[in-house]
Amino acid sequence: MERRKKRNFGNILDALVDKDGLKTEVTITLTNQTLLKIIMGLLLSGVAIIVVANVVKNVLPNTQLAAIEKEIINIKQTL
Repeated sequence: MERRKKRNFGNILDALVDKDGLKTEVTITLTNQTLLKIIMGLLLSGVAIIVVANVVKNVLPNTQLAAIEKEIINIKQTL
């Protein structure tokens, strides 16, 4: 089995910054698994935003629409 070396935030910062300042030659390796996780995360967050927007739109009553409906009912009753 392959053992993965655990990384912490301090090690990542040490790899990015040296005694002269910020290193400009930083290589980021993206594997297929990492790219798949990023894509799936973006897709799921987009779906979640759409679902929340639709739930808020459809479940919570629109007070202006309710007021207009009451006015229409009152106008019909007076006619």
